[in-house]
Amino acid sequence: MTRMEFCLRQVIDPDLPLVLDLNEQARPQVNRIDLETIRWFARTAAYFRVAEIDGRVAAFLIAITPQTDYPSQYFGWFCQRYTDFLYIDRIVVAAWARRRGVGLALYRDLEQVAGESGYTLATEVYSDPPNDISLAFHANYGFEQVGSQVIVDGGTKTVAKFLKSPSV
Repeated sequence: MTRMEFCLRQVIDPDLPLVLDLNEQARPQVNRIDLETIRWFARTAAYFRVAEIDGRVAAFLIAITPQTDYPSQYFGWFCQRYTDFLYIDRIVVAAWARRRGVGLALYRDLEQVAGESGYTLATEVYSDPPNDISLAFHANYGFEQVGSQVIVDGGTKTVAKFLKSPSV
């Protein structure tokens, strides 16, 4: 397999429909989101970057701080327990770009931003039904499970809650 070169950059308005399409392709591992919410994240998120390969958006990562007014049960769980964190709302890597280091590069970039700001990284991963690939990635990348949360959303889901102190 040939390693492709990619760049990370801030999301821009023309990327938003592509981000929405990537998000839809990643369901059910991430929740559905609409274009207006994607636009809101582009205006509001502390971190919203894309990875681009050969001029194509290959991945994106969105993270917010606890000061963000975001009505999410998942995010609210962290807000009730912690004060200084960057919450990874979602990361999606296109199927054609997986296993090329794109997701890891976004995580490392976010970790650098978090370290400069004194934030811990916070996220969750579906544990029932399980997202085994993501659970393994987070464990291998040094995230520590700090809890779990049961969500009723058209059915019952359980998410494992993770924190990671950035290495600076």
